[in-house]
Amino acid sequence: MKKNHNNTDLHMHSTASDGGYRPEVLLQKCKEVGLEYIALTDHDTTSGVKEAIETGRKLGITVIPGIEFSTKYNGKSVHILGYGLDYNNEELCEMLKGQQEMRRKRLDVILVKLKDVGLDVTAEDVLEFVDGGSIGRPHVAKALIKRGYVNDVAEAFEKYLAEGRPCYVPKEKEMAPEEALNWIKRMNGVSIIAHPVYYDLDDWIETLVVDYGLDGVEVYHRDHTTEDRKHYEQLVQQIEEKHNISLLKTGGSDFHHEDYGRVPEPLGITRLDNYFAEQLVTKIHKKSR
Repeated sequence: MKKNHNNTDLHMHSTASDGGYRPEVLLQKCKEVGLEYIALTDHDTTSGVKEAIETGRKLGITVIPGIEFSTKYNGKSVHILGYGLDYNNEELCEMLKGQQEMRRKRLDVILVKLKDVGLDVTAEDVLEFVDGGSIGRPHVAKALIKRGYVNDVAEAFEKYLAEGRPCYVPKEKEMAPEEALNWIKRMNGVSIIAHPVYYDLDDWIETLVVDYGLDGVEVYHRDHTTEDRKHYEQLVQQIEEKHNISLLKTGGSDFHHEDYGRVPEPLGITRLDNYFAEQLVTKIHKKSR
């Protein structure tokens, strides 16, 4: 019988940001569905990476340390994935601590806006769902569900928390994509633009590659259709041929929990050939030399 090598997922979240499971529990779930390579890419924090790596060693899963930086470009939210970076670096940790503080201030403003529309939610209600990491709008959504104001996270965003809705609050200072790329480079990491179908910025991706050292594109995200995947495969190939360079293609489930996403799915549905993880690990080792 031919062995299945499609056991890689390079994009997932834990309770260190807005995921539903602690890193240890998340890794146990990864083991149950047969994943062999995973990357923990929490939003603006690496606080769950150590626990994930230690659990992965016990379970026989290779954990690639990662992060998903939240940035803004021309008014659009753009996420940049960083892999293999020095997550214990003091300078990086200090910067990320500042990001957490801004998220806490943002929460206070969101709570005021919720009160203005008649929804009584306290900081304690929200922090109940935060496991010492990044505070995000999904945590607010969970508090709204517990209070009985909405039925699920999707409804919370649609009515109150999404951009353009009455309780949306932008971050105090949005990091530019170039700044995130610079941090990843300084930490000897590998940079990938996440789920590019969200942005419609194909020409700009080439600029990030040529001018700022972007290492690749998340081609195989779970929200990418077959046509989207073919499109980004071709885009990567065009950039490579035009500039005589080699780029990485990555992908993953962007798993937070079973009810998350445009089309919710359980862990283990979106998965890649192990080749993609091995290519990423090889690139990380080259950067760290």
